[in-house]
Amino acid sequence: MPTKSAKSAPKRAAKKAAKKAAGKPPAKKAVSKKTAAKPAPADHTPVRVRMYRQGLGDCFLVTFDPDGQAVHMLIDCGTLGAVTTGNKMEDIVAHIRETTKNHIHLMIATHEHQDHVSGFHTLKEEFQKITVDHVWMAWTENPEDDLAKVLEKKKGDLGQAVGLAMQHLKAAHGEAGAAAMAAAMGDLLEFAVGPEGLNSLGAAEPAKTVDDGMTFVRTGQKTPAGEKVQAVYHSPGGQALEPAWLPGFRFYVLGPPRDKARLKDMGQDGSPEIYGIADSLRAGAADSASPLTRQDETNMPFDGRFRCSETDPRVSSSLQGYFNADNTWRRVDTEWLYGASDLALQLDNLTNNTSLALAIERISDGKVLLFPADAQEGHWLSWHEPEVPFTYVQDGTTHPTTAEKLLNKTVFYKVGHHASHNATAKAKGLEMMIREDELVAFIPVDRKVALTRSPKGQWKMPATKLYRRLLEKCQGRVARSDIGWADDPANAKEQEVEATFKDLATPAEWAQWEQSRKKAAAASVTIEDLYIDYLLK
Repeated sequence: MPTKSAKSAPKRAAKKAAKKAAGKPPAKKAVSKKTAAKPAPADHTPVRVRMYRQGLGDCFLVTFDPDGQAVHMLIDCGTLGAVTTGNKMEDIVAHIRETTKNHIHLMIATHEHQDHVSGFHTLKEEFQKITVDHVWMAWTENPEDDLAKVLEKKKGDLGQAVGLAMQHLKAAHGEAGAAAMAAAMGDLLEFAVGPEGLNSLGAAEPAKTVDDGMTFVRTGQKTPAGEKVQAVYHSPGGQALEPAWLPGFRFYVLGPPRDKARLKDMGQDGSPEIYGIADSLRAGAADSASPLTRQDETNMPFDGRFRCSETDPRVSSSLQGYFNADNTWRRVDTEWLYGASDLALQLDNLTNNTSLALAIERISDGKVLLFPADAQEGHWLSWHEPEVPFTYVQDGTTHPTTAEKLLNKTVFYKVGHHASHNATAKAKGLEMMIREDELVAFIPVDRKVALTRSPKGQWKMPATKLYRRLLEKCQGRVARSDIGWADDPANAKEQEVEATFKDLATPAEWAQWEQSRKKAAAASVTIEDLYIDYLLK
């Protein structure tokens, strides 16, 4: 029979173990750090970024607190055509109306290009069914701003000059002889004026799809109470905006720059020498557009007083030698008109650099959503200049910050200008986006449409080197509005469209990025036929 001491031993051991355990914290449940998803704290207002898939163009609906007191912000609505998805702008706008319940809190038109604002013109009647609380535009759209007036005149001069140059090319060489050059310039100009404006370039008052769209955004919006909305024009730098109607978020206005040199800076392919040549050609082309005397012929570089006919008997035999067939290449004649392509490019890039660019910070965790529109290199570089300081107010105190810090905290990047080569800065842009474990990039592009623009095959969107670096920085979390996830070209439905990217990455890299995409698909990115969503939880 067990003794009393033996009977109580198990009890004493259990009591001792319990006492020992009482001094330790409870054991933690084992959770994989790699796969465990941390729930968003209650004070983190979620944000949904919706990229519509309407082709080569931008249309983004950003919704703050989508499952609560939803606040909607529409950034642009335009396209140059959708071949890959086949989506119609009518369906896009109908979906916007349904999602917002016909009420947009903030409407933004970033700049004057068809692929950003054509929808506001072609579907104006549908947009008139939507009430709007606020309209934001860049300072360059302010009709009362002196520098904006100068820029508007320059853009008007460039557009008029190029339009007339296109007409003279056709007159001098015939439709066939000037077709390639005119088509290339026309495709560039269509960005700026739209198809209606392109058809009337050179007229006294061309009808411009883009101008009509911008005017509608600026002056045609009404609040739910029926009051006219006054557009607010923003300049870069200064104190971050914290709208009372959207608590918990800060808006930093990054651009457009007010520095003329930065506005002209289109990137590494646009040297000062090229700009100088184009500028001198602009003066000649502008004169051609509006000849001063009856002797000024609109397809020749010099006044009629200084020219001699090839058959004029007064021309000496030595001078006559310049007019024989062997010396055709030495004569100016109408060749100067071909410089108009530089003017078209200049107009396109100047307009891109007038883009309203925003960094939106969620105050609770500092995460940033970056929307640079079509900002090109000079625009990006201007963010880092000391003349454009950025500040924010916290607890009644003003604090400085920098573009670098905002880029360091960026978790979502709307890739600039359809991922063209000079619309994402390198050292002062993408390389500063260091949150590589969560960075997501959306590219609004229809590569098939881009490749058909003149000159064919030259609109490299996405640009190969940038595309590769985006995939590296985002660890594969790159979505395109045309095909969905950026994927191995070997899996492409249309091999020829993606052929340029066949050596972009190794099979191992594509496989690694696919795993990253799967995690993103489960946590933050949803792909539908009409749109692609990113959710910042």
